[in-house]
Amino acid sequence: MMSNTLLSNSNPPRSVSPKLLHFCEIFWPQLATFTQERQVLGVGEVLPALYSAPFAVAGIIWLFFGSDWVWLRANLLLFALFAVLIYAFNQLSFFLIVELRENRYGSADGGLTGIPLWSGVLLFGPVILWLSVLRVAIQFVTNFRRSQSSTARWGQWRLTVMNLASDTIVPLAAFNFYRAIGGVFPFTTLSVHTILLAMAMFGTYFLLYAAFWMPYLAYHTWAQQALSRSHNIRPILRFFFLALGLPQLANPFAILAAGIYAQNGLAVYLFVIFGMLMVAYLSRRMSWTTERSRQSSRMLEKLEILGRAIIDAPPDSENLPAILQTHLTNMFPAGRLVVWIFPDDVLYQQPIDWAPELDDVWPWLLERTMGDIFLARDKLPWEEDRDSHNPVVVAPIRDADEAQTYGGIYLELHTLAQPWDRKALQNLCPAVQSLSAQIASAIKQAHVYEQALEYQRVSDEIKLAGTIQASLLPNSFPDMDGWQFAVTLAPAGETSGDFFDIIPLADGKIGFVIADVLDKGVGPAIYMTLSRTLIRTYATEFDLQPDLVFFATNERILKDTRANLFVTAFFGVLDPTEGTLTYCNAGHNPPYFLSDTNSCDPIPLNITGFPIGIDEDATWDRAEIEMNHGDVLVFYTDGVPDAQNLEGEFFKQESLVKIIQDHLGESAETLQKSILDAVYDFVGDAPPFDDITLMVLRRDVQEESPGL
Repeated sequence: MMSNTLLSNSNPPRSVSPKLLHFCEIFWPQLATFTQERQVLGVGEVLPALYSAPFAVAGIIWLFFGSDWVWLRANLLLFALFAVLIYAFNQLSFFLIVELRENRYGSADGGLTGIPLWSGVLLFGPVILWLSVLRVAIQFVTNFRRSQSSTARWGQWRLTVMNLASDTIVPLAAFNFYRAIGGVFPFTTLSVHTILLAMAMFGTYFLLYAAFWMPYLAYHTWAQQALSRSHNIRPILRFFFLALGLPQLANPFAILAAGIYAQNGLAVYLFVIFGMLMVAYLSRRMSWTTERSRQSSRMLEKLEILGRAIIDAPPDSENLPAILQTHLTNMFPAGRLVVWIFPDDVLYQQPIDWAPELDDVWPWLLERTMGDIFLARDKLPWEEDRDSHNPVVVAPIRDADEAQTYGGIYLELHTLAQPWDRKALQNLCPAVQSLSAQIASAIKQAHVYEQALEYQRVSDEIKLAGTIQASLLPNSFPDMDGWQFAVTLAPAGETSGDFFDIIPLADGKIGFVIADVLDKGVGPAIYMTLSRTLIRTYATEFDLQPDLVFFATNERILKDTRANLFVTAFFGVLDPTEGTLTYCNAGHNPPYFLSDTNSCDPIPLNITGFPIGIDEDATWDRAEIEMNHGDVLVFYTDGVPDAQNLEGEFFKQESLVKIIQDHLGESAETLQKSILDAVYDFVGDAPPFDDITLMVLRRDVQEESPGL
């Protein structure tokens, strides 16, 4: 018995004759809608079924009239015993699965069923052949119910009709040839003469059997050659001759069994048959062991190659479907396979024209952490109303770190030589789970790679933003005779939420701005740039009125932005000649004003209103101080007092005031350096927590006129 299963091939096949195709469409109209490849195979199902049907009908009629019904009625128990023996040997048949070409398999059954069958024919006549007819009929009913497509049903029709013909008319012709050449019936004794005549019968049977199957084999040899686009037909021919010969190997031993029955009776015959059953059992176990070993070796090899391909490929998800297409083909036994990412991103699908109902599988798979198997008789949890299906292996694709299922593997297996049992399906689970893990790893790798690219892109953008931001800061200061000025801005990252500005105003006056935007990052940096632009714009418009500058800036920010941010700012307008500083403090850290004549009592320039960007109706009070010769004004942001060391301690305002007092008589630049050195010494190896901006304004000490 031969069967085969075809999965898709990437090469365009040669087509069959249009006339032949149209003829087959009379019996199978759906052929017209199939792909060219499936049409080639479909014709290979219809034609053998049609040419075998007359032989099957003739064989059954011949068997009916050639059976000894009187013997059957008298020996029903013996007939039933042979039925049990044939069933037992049939269940213990061995098999070979051969790969004819990539993803194309053929399976050949063999066994010792011929021993009880042909020994019964030699002893009791053709009536025993009804057991073969009954076996074929039962197999047809069982398998036809499980067939889900017209292709599978036609395959069952073809196989049944051909088996009926080859199990009736062929053995009947061989048996009658045996009788015609003088073969003894019923078989009574073992001798060289009787053995040679029986061997002639089996030789005739094999020739007729091969002749009957030859048209089918010839067509499928051509079909395989056409589908593979290859001129090498030796593997196909070797398989077909193996498939023809394997079932016949045990037939000659039926002569020995018949002789033992004739000479020693039923008990000795059953003893010998029992020993042969043990041989059949061991042969079947060896078949399964060999096939499982072959499958495991192939799957491990394919998984190893796939793993190397994933590692060697560029780390992005675009290459994954192509890698799977190259390495998943032929990894698992013949069947249908789909790998997908929720909801409908199919990474791999074989055959191409198969459309699985993934929407039904997904809700069930989403709750799974491990794969599962389903035999043909098991109910599918996602299709409980479905009566029959092929064996199925399903596994989720999961993100192990987040314990989340985001994809799946669905493997539906075809039955070749023998039905799949639970142990055979369980042997596939480790490979399917390993494939799932490799795909999850590849997707994770691609995700990490994409995150790295995105991080690099954002980093580059932040660096660019920092460069642009730095370019907005003053790179030169107005000439102020009699005044010293020093400023430093040290951002904690690539961008800063702090800013300062020196704004030349009318009549030689100078505006000083220091500000700090809530939070850190690109958003606050953009907010800072907007605030700096608005303050500078309105400062030139409202000149000596810092309260109006803040009011206009606040109004525009709240109208033009939707960000939940605000900015603390200090804006003072200095008259260098008079030494007066008119200022407003919008929620900012109060600058410290220290007089050269009263260094023990620093004066904080306290808050005169809300931070900018909170209340559209907010207003600010205006205040004024006078800076005499030797006086110092220190502006800073909260990065100075809030600087932290590794123990989590803060630098604090008190430390800042003490350093200012200790270095009051020094130049602005020296005082600034002393403050920064103290902060950095305090912080040590702790990472910067916040931006630091520090400005020092000092009025020079007035030189005394030399005496006359």
